[in-house]
Amino acid sequence: MGMNLECMLYLQKQGYLTQTKNKLLDIGPQNIYHATKNQLHHFCQNQGITQFDEALVTELKRIEYFSTPRPEERTSLLSELTDLTNIEYNSFDVCPALKTEILDLNFDDLPKQHSEYFDVILNFGTTEHIFNQWNSFKIIHDAAKVDGIIYHQLPGTGYLDHGYYCYTPVFFHDLAQANQYEILDLFFTEAGSNDFDRLGMDFRHIEQLSTKQSANLKGGRIPCFNINVILKKIVNTPFRCVLELATTHSAVNSEIAQRYLTSADLNAMIEKLTNQLNQVMTERNEMIKERNQMKNDLDGVLQSKSWRITKPLRYAMRSIRS
Repeated sequence: MGMNLECMLYLQKQGYLTQTKNKLLDIGPQNIYHATKNQLHHFCQNQGITQFDEALVTELKRIEYFSTPRPEERTSLLSELTDLTNIEYNSFDVCPALKTEILDLNFDDLPKQHSEYFDVILNFGTTEHIFNQWNSFKIIHDAAKVDGIIYHQLPGTGYLDHGYYCYTPVFFHDLAQANQYEILDLFFTEAGSNDFDRLGMDFRHIEQLSTKQSANLKGGRIPCFNINVILKKIVNTPFRCVLELATTHSAVNSEIAQRYLTSADLNAMIEKLTNQLNQVMTERNEMIKERNQMKNDLDGVLQSKSWRITKPLRYAMRSIRS
């Protein structure tokens, strides 16, 4: 897992990662690839560092040198850079690493001390390797504080020999709707290509499915693109998954649909029920008010002088009727 430092500079430029919004969670500890002196210095300056003493300059030179991957050498980690600033860096992984807490996104729950804690969460090329997508995105959701930023940079197309999943804009639009995220940005970046021949892939014509290599792939390569999505968590609600219905032949079963209500749907339902309850209570209060008025009117009649004077006559009439 690795990143270009421009991604972090972008977060700083947009005001998402600052000197005060500095609690950072890395879903899988990231390596920094091909960092330049200017990038490293700008990153530190954006976090409030104004004095570059000899020790700091030496450390930045070391990070710059080791940001170029070389055989049998460890590539620079993002945590090594953030440690030079006021950023509070944390990461989750199944493999031990610097400043990394062991956590399995397939099975584990988010530790309570990390709940709603982080200003910025990075998912740079990690969740496509995790089978359990529900738990992965739930942990990310639960770890972000309200107004926190979640930056996903994940495979969008290609990647025939990398990870389990590629992601679509549809996935993130529905994820945002279900969890009331604000989509601050969504764009694609280049990420090389796949060579069909080198990978030994079989490419067939749709009308010749029984014939191996029945179709030709022009150029023999498929481009790879990363999808970049920056989300803002607006409200603190339980994580909800999504249900994609573009290819269904009918409306979803009503009982199953209840499982996939969005937070907005739930709020609307609660508001509707509240309004109905208020209406019932208003009608009940009106009935009580009318009943009390009738009781007061009756008490007034019973206590009136005319009621007492006519009492013998009413008695006589009852006697005659009987």
